[in-house]
Amino acid sequence: MQRLLSMSRLILPVAFFGYGAFVNYEIITGERVAVAKAEGSIIRGEVSASLADQYARSMPHREPSVAWVGAARYLLASEGRKGVVVGEDGWLFTDEEQLVADDAQIARAVEEAVAAQAHLAESGARLVVVPLPAKVDIERDLAPDAWMAEVMEEQHSRFLAALAEAGIGAVDVRPALLDVASEGQAFLARDTHWTPEGASAVAGTIAASGLVTPGTDEFVRRPSDPEDIEGDLVSFVTSASLAPTLGLGPQKITPFVAEAAGGATGGIFATEAPAITTLLVGTSYSADARWSFASALSLALGRDVLNLAQSGQGPVRPLRALLEDPALAPTPPEFVIWEFPVRYLGDPSIWPEEQLADTGPALEGSL
Repeated sequence: MQRLLSMSRLILPVAFFGYGAFVNYEIITGERVAVAKAEGSIIRGEVSASLADQYARSMPHREPSVAWVGAARYLLASEGRKGVVVGEDGWLFTDEEQLVADDAQIARAVEEAVAAQAHLAESGARLVVVPLPAKVDIERDLAPDAWMAEVMEEQHSRFLAALAEAGIGAVDVRPALLDVASEGQAFLARDTHWTPEGASAVAGTIAASGLVTPGTDEFVRRPSDPEDIEGDLVSFVTSASLAPTLGLGPQKITPFVAEAAGGATGGIFATEAPAITTLLVGTSYSADARWSFASALSLALGRDVLNLAQSGQGPVRPLRALLEDPALAPTPPEFVIWEFPVRYLGDPSIWPEEQLADTGPALEGSL
């Protein structure tokens, strides 16, 4: 059996790349299409566009082939492409949760929090950091191996301890997520993100921590229409259309919103809206309305929460954007909640200055 798995890992890619080699030969030498027929300016990229069009016409089966090769690899070897790690019962995990942060990387994140707290304190605001445990840590019974779970658990503990030593208010939400996972799902099976239930548990823990003063606003939880989440990790295995046949189909969730109790008063008799003094910054865990984290915070805290989180920017950039542009907040905040997934601690790309250094003098001169 082991020999069969080893052979499949070799045969499938070889077959696919053999097909690709044949198409390349046809493009270079064939009568049907040829590099010589590529027209336009190289400088303006027109030749590249022409060649891309020829490849698309010459490899009509490329996307289905990739999907089928991925499906076979998943079924035969329980593997996906780089970017995903296959767990149990159709669960997928990001390989970013294998990034182990060293002491210097954790110290750098803590220094960022200290600097942000000092900046916010000038206007009387308080920073509250929420280190989010890794999916592989919380859903460890379905994880591919115990090592990843243990590493991420330790990384979460190290980050919390370093924040506490620096005098930064931080909330340990790991026990709450473990409770949700023991009864259902704190994270989505084939997505990097959490469920609305996981987000709600975290919001309740923040409210119970005492680090954010309870507000007096009243909200009502209103469920939104159920949604099917295909999962951002499925594309590292196969296509969305083929995934359900592998047991990797979409998962249904029911997002919700927090509506002010009593509804809007509106009209000429409307009173002035209360100032929003609680801000949320962070990643797509907060920014994506499907997970309902900002709404869960409003319900738990009794405060209207302004969501300034951003998707695809990591945890650092949204916080810096707020500090560098106070106009993002219509009124001076009392509390800034910074959501920070611990799997990012070992990733140097979260730091804007690292990307500037990588691009070299050319980019620096264009700023």
